[in-house]
Amino acid sequence: MDISKLATSVLQKQRSTPGLVADGIRLAILRGELAPGQVLRQEELAKQFGLSRVPVREALRELETQGLVISYPNRGTVVAELSSADIEEVYLIRTTLETTVLRLSVPKMTDLDFRKAEAVYDQTDHDPNPAHSAELNWAFHEILYAPAGLPRMLNMIRTLHCQALRYHLVGFVAVDFKRESQSGHRQILEACRQRDEDAAVAALTQHLSESGKSIVAYVRQVRSGTLGAL
Repeated sequence: MDISKLATSVLQKQRSTPGLVADGIRLAILRGELAPGQVLRQEELAKQFGLSRVPVREALRELETQGLVISYPNRGTVVAELSSADIEEVYLIRTTLETTVLRLSVPKMTDLDFRKAEAVYDQTDHDPNPAHSAELNWAFHEILYAPAGLPRMLNMIRTLHCQALRYHLVGFVAVDFKRESQSGHRQILEACRQRDEDAAVAALTQHLSESGKSIVAYVRQVRSGTLGAL
C-alpha cells in the first residue's frame, strides 16, 4: 500500500485534521488505490501522511460511519467490500432519496446552478481519467440537489454515493458507462432547465437504474469467475 503521493497532495490544503486524513483515504479507496478487503494499518497511514496515529484513527472511524471501511476486533480495519445485493440496495435507496430531493430542488434552481452543472458536464466530457469521471459524477448531482436546501438528506445521499462510487468507477472503466452516464446527465439537466419536475425525476430514475444494473451485472460476472478480479 503506497498512497504517499496522494497523501502529500491532500496535506497541501494546510489543515492537518482527521477530516483531512479521511479525505485522502477516501480518495484512495474511490480511485481503487486501496482495494476492497485491503487491511489499513494505522502506523503505515500515519507515516505516509506525516502525522501521529490519533488523526488517522479518528479518520478511519469517520470512514466506517460512511460504510467505506470496516473495523474487526482481531483483524484491524479493512476496506469494505460490497456484494451485488449491497449495490442493488444502495441504488434503491439512492433513487428514493435523490428523486425526492431533485423534485424539491428544481423550482429553486438558478441560472448559476445550471452554469455550474454545465461546467462539470463539460469537464467530465473532456477528462480522460475515469477516476476523475467518477468523482465528477457526484459533483454534477450535488449541484442539482443543493438548491433543495436539505443538508441532512444531501449528506445521506453523499454517504450512499461514496459507498457505491468504487463500483461507479468500475462502471466507467470496465463497463465503459461514461457515454451512457453523460447522456443521462444531459436529459436530467435539460428537464431541470425547463422546470419540468416530472421529466427531471423520470430521467434521474432511468439514469440511476441503468447505472446500477450495469455495475451489478459486472460485479456478478467477477464474483462468478467469468471475468478478472476487481
